[in-house]
Formats: sequence, structure tokens, C-alpha cells
Amino acid sequence: MANSSIVRVILINLIVLVVLIGALFGGYLYYTNSINFVTSQDAQVTGTIVPITVQYAGRLNTWDAAVNTTVNQSDVLGTESNSSVLAMNPLLSGLVAHNATYRQRLDNAESILSPISGTIIQNNAQNGQVVQPGQVLAEVVNLGDLNVTANIPETEIRHVMVGQNVDVAIDGIPNTTFKGTVQSIGNATQSAFSLVPNISAASGSYTKVVQRIPVVISLNGGYSGKPVVPGMNAVVTIHVNNN
Repeated sequence: MANSSIVRVILINLIVLVVLIGALFGGYLYYTNSINFVTSQDAQVTGTIVPITVQYAGRLNTWDAAVNTTVNQSDVLGTESNSSVLAMNPLLSGLVAHNATYRQRLDNAESILSPISGTIIQNNAQNGQVVQPGQVLAEVVNLGDLNVTANIPETEIRHVMVGQNVDVAIDGIPNTTFKGTVQSIGNATQSAFSLVPNISAASGSYTKVVQRIPVVISLNGGYSGKPVVPGMNAVVTIHVNNN
């Protein structure tokens, strides 16, 4: 009976010791990570998506843009009908009739050009369609120049600096870690750009929440051959104390 009691006490002490060691080890890992890394799961792959529009209202005479098509800067993606442009923009008729410079400008404007070299990721137009200035006919992005935008809590942003090394894990490409570099740090929180006002503050029921600041991380082209596209979710680990 006495022996079983001793064994029970020893087992209890061992369990307590194991739990204590585990807690100490977990605390050590947490402390080490907190001083050496800033991690965020609120991150996405981003790129400069450029809209393709027209200068004058008119009717599309041709339109050759298609999703996943690779284009070069200034490639002709389509044309507007000359007669439709003049009909929908009456003031141009007099200018074109008496001024060769305006006539040349109109001819150039009728050709719809790709503003950058890249890949067309969205197409909203077709032959014969009437189009207006400001209407997005298509969108093009350079898939060879993508980055990651991570939203870092304001409580941790003081640790982040341009040039720090970053490990990037992209959800759609498991078991792969991409290397990046902090390229820029935003000068305003994401909420400053929100279209929805903070009505809780005006109503007197304000609840303080941690704001997030966008940090742009360059992938340095290290994703070549991988299916990385804008909008993919990512997890970033910024090396704030190990550069």
C-alpha cells in the first residue's frame, strides 16, 4: 500500500514536471518568435492591374483581347469605328476637318492599345459594342512582377522596416516557401480608405479595434514557374531581428 502511494506521488510529480517544462518551452518559443518575427495571415498576392479604356465614345469595329492572352506594351487590342466616334462626339467633326494634328490624334485614339506588357486577366468587351470613356474594356497585369500585400497590426508595425527579409507561404501552393523583402510600408491604415464610415463612433458606441497597416513585400521574381496569380491568400513571416 505504501509502495503504491509512493509510486502515485512520483507519477504526479513527473506529470507536473513535464507540464512545467512544456509551459516553459512554449513560453520560450513564443518570446523568441515575438522578438524575432512579425507574422500575418491577413495577406494576399497583388499586382499592378491596369484597366484598358477608350478616349472617345464610339462603337468597337474590332476587338481581339482575350483572357490569358499575353500582350506587349502598345499592342493594338482593338479599334473604334471612325464614323461612330465622329457621330457620338460632334465637336470633333469641325476640329478634324480643319486641323491635321487633331485628325492624327483621332486616328491614334481609334486604335486601342495595351498600356503595359503583361497578361489580360479580364475581358468585358466584344465587337460592335458601344463604349464610353472610363468604361473598363479589359484589364492587364504583369504576372512577372507580382508582390504580396500584408496587413500588419498597428501594435507591431514599429518592428517592421523596409529591406527586412520575409518568408511567404501561399495557400494555393502548399509546402513551398517563397523569399521576399519588405518593399514599402503604408502611411495610413486600411480603414482610412474604407468606403463605409465608422458609424459606431458617431452613435456613441465606439469600440476600439486594432488597426492594420498595409506592407508591400516584393517576391523578387522568385516564383517563376509557379501558378502564382493576384488575389491568392498568403501568410507572411517578417524577420524583424535577423537580417
